[in-house]
Amino acid sequence: MLTLTAACAGEKAATQPAVARTDQAIDLSGDWNDVDADAVAKAIIDDCLSSPWIQEWRNQHEQRRPVVRLYPIKNKTSGYIDYRYFTKQIEQAFVRSGLVDVVSSREEAEDAREERADQAEHASDATLKSQGQETGSDFILTGWILTQDDRAGDQEVRAYLTSVEIVDTTSQRKAWVGQHRIKKLLKKPTN
Repeated sequence: MLTLTAACAGEKAATQPAVARTDQAIDLSGDWNDVDADAVAKAIIDDCLSSPWIQEWRNQHEQRRPVVRLYPIKNKTSGYIDYRYFTKQIEQAFVRSGLVDVVSSREEAEDAREERADQAEHASDATLKSQGQETGSDFILTGWILTQDDRAGDQEVRAYLTSVEIVDTTSQRKAWVGQHRIKKLLKKPTN
């Protein structure tokens, strides 16, 4: 019985993936990955928060911080990209900067709205949070991820362009536009 148990344990171990924790930049397939998303987040954060649009807004509005709502970044590539991987990093940097205020995305706002509706029925008058008190956004952050590929023989170039914009909610004026490009050269193995 002991031999059978040891054999089963060895078989199970052989089918489990080998896992190693790492902070190295790893690109296995050439597709969009966490390294790309992190690079985009850093570039967008650095450029957006150092751009004059924030101080220009504050100068015109009694030093009040502009309020930004993040919208989904549209994936116009042929591959799957979860834009939230880098927009959540942008959101965190905005909040921590103290330069802008961020309100919940439309998707996230639904949770708070459901909570207020529940409170309207179940909470005491002293602790009830009323509807219609949300902070309106002055700007939205929106954008696109685009790709341009080129192939010849056993080589392929994948170029990703992430374009992110801060758009004035009232006027539709683009207060800031930032872009970050990532270009990868892939070589197929020869037999």
